[in-house]
Amino acid sequence: MDFVPAARTEKTVRDGRAYYTIRWSALRKADRYEIQKTVPAMAGLYELYYRDPDGLWRLFHYGRAWLGGLRAVIREFTDPDLMRDRKDLREILRTRPCYYRFSVCESREDLQDILYFFDGSRQEGGEAAREPSGRYAEIRIKENPAG
Repeated sequence: MDFVPAARTEKTVRDGRAYYTIRWSALRKADRYEIQKTVPAMAGLYELYYRDPDGLWRLFHYGRAWLGGLRAVIREFTDPDLMRDRKDLREILRTRPCYYRFSVCESREDLQDILYFFDGSRQEGGEAAREPSGRYAEIRIKENPAG
């Protein structure tokens, strides 16, 4: 039987529009051993957070994992020793506890469309600017936190 995580992204297409529902995993504190045990080695989306002094969650990075899967990418992006070329992330990781969440999505084009949407709706923290896949006239996103 194939493993199907509850934290996954689903899509419905109607009239040239893509409607994505992102079911996120629970927000977890980054720990290399827990990441190895709990994060699947599958393609998907991830977000990294820290808590500010007022207790508010701050998104500081998001992106996609394709080759290597979520496990490898989250492990790399939550370790300050591995972020030598990303001084911005390294500073946050060295000074604040990091938390992550993920959602499995095994379509490269769907990941491209979702991140294009996120880039347009978020101010900072993502990878370089992207283009949509061009398959849909409109992209809509609904996010469901872990339940």
